[in-house]
Amino acid sequence: MKVMKYMFVLNFLLITIGSSSVFAQEENKLEIDCERKKDIRNKEYNEQVMEDIFSSFGHKYEEIIDQSMYLTMIDLMKYTVLTGKQVKQLESLKDHVSGEAIGEKRIYFFHGDPNTAYIFYKEKSSNNIVIHLKREENKWIILDKQVKKGKKIKYIQEKCEDDYFMKRMFHNLYPE
Repeated sequence: MKVMKYMFVLNFLLITIGSSSVFAQEENKLEIDCERKKDIRNKEYNEQVMEDIFSSFGHKYEEIIDQSMYLTMIDLMKYTVLTGKQVKQLESLKDHVSGEAIGEKRIYFFHGDPNTAYIFYKEKSSNNIVIHLKREENKWIILDKQVKKGKKIKYIQEKCEDDYFMKRMFHNLYPE
């Protein structure tokens, strides 16, 4: 009889441990899937924002992409980390790109010209901005700034993000 009790307890423990491992693996898979969905959503959102900005200034976004390259603040920060030093021109460019925006701010270089740059972004008020920059010896200077009225681009949150926030709120209200 004692042996059966021990076997029952042992089986119960094995099943519990095994099922919690399966649940943990499944939850980890869901988190990875959610991250992938958010990355795709963010990329699509940034592209919609840029399309609106370029169209408000009378340009076709698809044509601009073929003739140019762009950098973001993250790209500038990566360069600083990779080189291990701060370059004055790069720091000046970071100063122009920093600040709030809807979507991401992008620095475009057209036709491979490294001495002329344009920063495109959308303000929180939905105004579209383009800043024309010129490279000087140790910094970038503003030549022109244009503002046009833009459209509001709707940001749609993934359901998995809502689930995450609800779960987090629940754990904060009722800690284990």
